[in-house]
Amino acid sequence: MFIKSFWPAIIWGIFIFIICSFPGDDIPKSFIINIPFVDKIIHFFLYFLLAILIMFGTLKKAKTTLTIRHFLFTFFISLFYGVLLEALQDFLFIMRSGDFMDIAANATGSFVGLVVFYFFRN
Repeated sequence: MFIKSFWPAIIWGIFIFIICSFPGDDIPKSFIINIPFVDKIIHFFLYFLLAILIMFGTLKKAKTTLTIRHFLFTFFISLFYGVLLEALQDFLFIMRSGDFMDIAANATGSFVGLVVFYFFRN
């Protein structure tokens, strides 16, 4: 069953959706750490973990050796989700804006997550 294999990734995806839908003014200023590009670091981490969780679900569901197709599928699903959320922030969410650099951070986090998963899966 799909849900049984991917529930951690689905929950994490919902979490990402929720925090990305908050208006920028609702985020407490004390929460924002005074580190350059902290928002890109957060995007990197969110999608790093999303890619790993999707791969764990894929590993459960595949019941065979993972192939490059599994990794590419996971990368593109993660990338699509990141682009979709950035588009929603730009066009739908209140007081949010989409950012190409956020998409780049999402894609980089997903890619690094897949590399880490590949090397540490055993």
